[in-house]
Amino acid sequence: MIQARQSCRCILMLIALLPLSACKGKEPASKPQELPDLNAQIHSYVTLENTKLRTGPGTQFRTIAEIRQNSKVQVVGKDGDWVLIVSKKGNAPGYIEMASIKPAMGEEQESPAPPAQGKYEAVVDTQVRSGPGLHYSVVAQVKKGIKLNVVSEENGWLKVESKSGKPPGYVDASLARPVGNQQSTER
Repeated sequence: MIQARQSCRCILMLIALLPLSACKGKEPASKPQELPDLNAQIHSYVTLENTKLRTGPGTQFRTIAEIRQNSKVQVVGKDGDWVLIVSKKGNAPGYIEMASIKPAMGEEQESPAPPAQGKYEAVVDTQVRSGPGLHYSVVAQVKKGIKLNVVSEENGWLKVESKSGKPPGYVDASLARPVGNQQSTER
């Protein structure tokens, strides 16, 4: 009985001291000046094939864009067999498979620029915005496969005109591809 009391006291003492030991050894948070510069971590690569940009590192994540073969991409890190890429145009970052890229040699284009006028097709469900950028309001939704009539390009955004007389809108150029003379529904 006495031995049980002593064991119980020791256990209670250890439990009481446990929170105090957890506080030791913690380092203060880094000052903003000490954080790493992400621009120093950017590496240029080129896509070997058309590849899907996803919201996370795996095929279970949603596709947000399709990147064309021989496009230059900016890689900032990796997660398993996937690399995280960032956009210079302000588009959302995303992941592509590591097997679909190779280091850039310098002669590749930033992104192959298709002609800025004519018929295009949305490669994913996307939004039409009132101006050329993510900070502009959404004026319409476009489903994958819808044909768009592009009248010009501005800073990586395609200016599309509406067949129904609505004001023109803008679609991210990476979310549409040029198509031949096909008859179909337009925005």
